[in-house]
Amino acid sequence: MKLNIKKWGINGEGIGFKDRKPVFVKGAIPEELVDVKIEKRFEHYSNACLIKVLKSSSYRRFSPCPHAQCDGCALMHVNYKGQCQMKASILKQALAKYANYNGKIEPLVKNNSVFGYRNSCKLPVKKRNGEIQTGMFKAGTQKFLPIDRCLVHEKELERVRSELLICLRKYNVPCLEGDGQGLRHIVIKEFEQKIQIILVSTPMHFSQSMIQDILNLENVCSVWQSIKIHDSVDIFGSQMNFLGGQRNMILHIDNLKLELLPRSFFQLNTSQAKNLYRTVREWLEPCESLVEAYSGIGAMSLLCAPKAKQVYGIEWINDAVQNANANAKNNGFDHVYFKQGDAASLFSKIDKVDALIVDPPRSGLDSPMKKAILKKQPDQILYVSCNPSTLAKDIADLKTVYAVERIRPFDMFSQTQHVETIVSLRRIQSKK
Repeated sequence: MKLNIKKWGINGEGIGFKDRKPVFVKGAIPEELVDVKIEKRFEHYSNACLIKVLKSSSYRRFSPCPHAQCDGCALMHVNYKGQCQMKASILKQALAKYANYNGKIEPLVKNNSVFGYRNSCKLPVKKRNGEIQTGMFKAGTQKFLPIDRCLVHEKELERVRSELLICLRKYNVPCLEGDGQGLRHIVIKEFEQKIQIILVSTPMHFSQSMIQDILNLENVCSVWQSIKIHDSVDIFGSQMNFLGGQRNMILHIDNLKLELLPRSFFQLNTSQAKNLYRTVREWLEPCESLVEAYSGIGAMSLLCAPKAKQVYGIEWINDAVQNANANAKNNGFDHVYFKQGDAASLFSKIDKVDALIVDPPRSGLDSPMKKAILKKQPDQILYVSCNPSTLAKDIADLKTVYAVERIRPFDMFSQTQHVETIVSLRRIQSKK
């Protein structure tokens, strides 16, 4: 079936229309004429597979990745100009559809490194033909795909991954199969040319000679073991054991020195994260009381600390809270405090809030948090979002009290469909 592709879908697919119903085509690009085969029909839309491109978009390119079947990078077949256009378009569509916002959106902040930008990788391990391999699970499945090189990982991560595999093979480390014992995943993080390695496994012993061999790899400074017994969404298990080297990773942002424990999360693109955090600081108005919900290791709170007399951070992950409080102390901020717990519950208990920073998960703000915001009514909200749809829906739910002041998108994850966005919201009515 021939189909004209009219617009982008939120997952990077092309969308055409058949009998006035959208047809989603993975790998197709707007303004293309394509031959497709309908795979699944639903009441209001269909999914189709791309058979052949009959008329190409000017945005189409030959994918440089030899592992396109992993589906981790939905836009490898799109040139960078097209990727930026897609992300701006998706954000604009979401804001118009869900928040009825058709106002100004600032230009997308482009990524200086469209390949080799990702500072962390979490890779499953399996044995194939008797040899340990790292790879990916094909998107939406548990099908393991061995991958020898990923183009979006920083080069140091890929070098260390290759050398780590040689070491694991040398010591014949078992991989988890069925109900047995063994290695599940490897996690590798890089900050400021220092590498941390976390071996996620069932309860098992790693020889000291192997640990030392890993620490002898160039730039590797830290080795941990995370013991994970049961399957769960969280890649790490309940127990984290320090095996050697330095306990913490170190990261500098302007005049801040931040330490990160293994469980603590930091944005996966260090350079763009710094740009994003500096924008939050720039847009924040000086205030008496600032709260950051979903605060992680406290990077935004600490960068903004000079603009507020009291700063409170709220985070669910205990390791991140420990990190954040240590970072506040180490950077000389005695007016910044971090607490572990539910964002809505703790936010509701703070007496006075002038400004609020939120950086929620892809699901956006939950209902209790939005109710707490509408009750507390801080003068300014700086919303950092990784999902245009949930961002727009949350703005719609807050629009009885808040108006959009500024919007700036960031290309944090080139080659993928994801876009980060900062929105400044201003209270438009007097507090009740």
